[in-house]
Amino acid sequence: MEILSPAGSFEALRAAVNHGADAVYVGGARFSARKNAQNFTDEELLEALDFCHVRGVKVYVCCNTLMKESELSDAMAFIRYLYTIGVDALIIQDLGLLTRVRRELPEMPVHASTQMTVANSQGVNLLADLGVKRVVLAREVTGKELSEICKHTKTELEYFVHGALCISYSGQCLMSSILGGRSGNRGGCAQPCRLPYTLLKDGKAITEKQALLCPKDLCLADRVQELKAMGVASLKIEGRMKSPEYVGMVTDVYKRAATVGVTDEEIQDMLKFFSRGGSCYGYFDSCKYGDMMDPVGQNKIAQELPVLEQKKKQVPVYLFLKAFVGEPLELSMTTEDGVSVTVLGEVCEAAHTRATEGKRMREQLAKLGETPFAAKKIEIASSENVAVSVKALNGLRRQAAEELEAFIVKSFRRTEAPVVSGDGQKTEHSHELSLCVEVANEEQLRAAVAMGIRRIYMPEQLRSLVDLVPEPVLQMPPLSKEGRNVSAEGFEQVCVQNLGQFSFAKGKEITAGHRLNITNSMTAEKLAEMGVGRCVVSPELNLKGIVALRWRTEMTLEVIGYGRLPLMLLENCIIKSNGACKGETGCENGVFALQDRKDEIFPLVATKCGNVVYNTKPIYMADRVEELRQAGIDSIRLSFTLEDYETCCNVIREYQAALAGENAIAPDGNFTRGHFYRGMQ
Repeated sequence: MEILSPAGSFEALRAAVNHGADAVYVGGARFSARKNAQNFTDEELLEALDFCHVRGVKVYVCCNTLMKESELSDAMAFIRYLYTIGVDALIIQDLGLLTRVRRELPEMPVHASTQMTVANSQGVNLLADLGVKRVVLAREVTGKELSEICKHTKTELEYFVHGALCISYSGQCLMSSILGGRSGNRGGCAQPCRLPYTLLKDGKAITEKQALLCPKDLCLADRVQELKAMGVASLKIEGRMKSPEYVGMVTDVYKRAATVGVTDEEIQDMLKFFSRGGSCYGYFDSCKYGDMMDPVGQNKIAQELPVLEQKKKQVPVYLFLKAFVGEPLELSMTTEDGVSVTVLGEVCEAAHTRATEGKRMREQLAKLGETPFAAKKIEIASSENVAVSVKALNGLRRQAAEELEAFIVKSFRRTEAPVVSGDGQKTEHSHELSLCVEVANEEQLRAAVAMGIRRIYMPEQLRSLVDLVPEPVLQMPPLSKEGRNVSAEGFEQVCVQNLGQFSFAKGKEITAGHRLNITNSMTAEKLAEMGVGRCVVSPELNLKGIVALRWRTEMTLEVIGYGRLPLMLLENCIIKSNGACKGETGCENGVFALQDRKDEIFPLVATKCGNVVYNTKPIYMADRVEELRQAGIDSIRLSFTLEDYETCCNVIREYQAALAGENAIAPDGNFTRGHFYRGMQ
């Protein structure tokens, strides 16, 4: 089992390696989901690789942000550099970037980032079919679900075991992006979840203003053996923003937990130096709701981090010296893996007075302290009367160590692959802009039908009303966890929201929902190969980005042109965590929302003991329909969540009139343009 440690700086990388990490994950200057970490320049990445590889440690580089159309070629140029210098694997979120890497660099191992929101074996196996070697599962996957996923896939699985927890599913959080323009999908998250909120029920406060969205830190150090028994390939420690002392200390504990074991006292010693509101098992034993939360929302460090024990990881080597009179001094240095070098020195002479003892020669050969190596065994074959100087032995030892290190480093280099043009050709696209509607309840569905809407996205619970809709589309839930299958029976069309749902949509006409984070044409084209006929582009794209995507794909493109965007997808029900749930039907007995420090109200909708946090204001683009038409959009989706019958009818009427060429007037103040004119940074 691999212990995978974070390294936001070279000092943290050294600490991880020297304290037992089997692999480290790092970010470069661009395309990393931790923009604010120190990260590595190209030259530092090369140095880091050499440092790790010679010590038997793997290096994974994060290219785990969503890619704009204009960035794909630059990202591939960076990845080509990583390929040639010998990076062990890439960690990728963007499906389009994954597609290009597999096409242009088929020998490059790829790990699917937790930002891909994979929570079931169907998603794991689909990614394996796409060429992914390892999947980093969503943090919300429970131990029971993890065990089942392990049984149903042969693909390597990586699981978070320590560090900060996000309250929202990774890859499904738009809160920082929409509120402040700093996208979590682009590595710029401003962490609005750590700020204070008040929980409202029917407009009245039922909690104090506190950090309702702030979980405690994760710690599974005493559950490592369970994970090992399941067959999990890699245990991931969060913390690319953390200090070298923290990284070294936590790595040491988890390495020992995976090998010789650790005591509860040793775990508590680790936690007292840094934990947010104490620690918890996260979702491992299923969601514990309030027990997982830290309402005070502050980093708690009981005392200063300890001075790290000075450890130095060295690779065991075998040394074999030949010292025969009249022959060159010869030293072989061999690793446990059988990598070997042999160097020659000066011709040996007979001793004039006293021969050099074997013990003396061993003492000099063992002095490898300044190298990455440590002598495990030294053998000597020599003439009885040979004389070997200390200078000659030291020189030979240094030369052997240098050549062995150089040989190991070189063995990881790859030959530069031929460049494949990946930009494609601009496409001509003729289209007629249409209108479709997404509904959450029967009242909204009946309003859409009454207004003549043909294409209606409807959730499973409205299945009995399917005959009322001319063109019904099953809107699948935001994601499907292990064992929670979704039946598309009775529908010819489905809107898939997650990679783990494609297997449930076989034989259907498929729309790829916005939660699949479609930001470039390579993603759209890969989805087309997977049977998708229509894509809902990411709400983080602006009009310029949509135009760039449109130029390079013939895919039918849809945008959310009206509605409250879902900002967070929570497995942990904030209502239940704060004691406001009265059982299975508790959420039906009130209207809940979060109020922030600026008194903005964020509707909170329950989803079977989870929550979706919606934006304070709906997107409104009826008065800008012509700009959407000019961007090459095929369809505008009106997404209804909290609207009543009359509001739905009025909104539909305004967009229908706008599509017919009438001038629409935006409502006063209480709306947003989303990212149409701003876009993700």
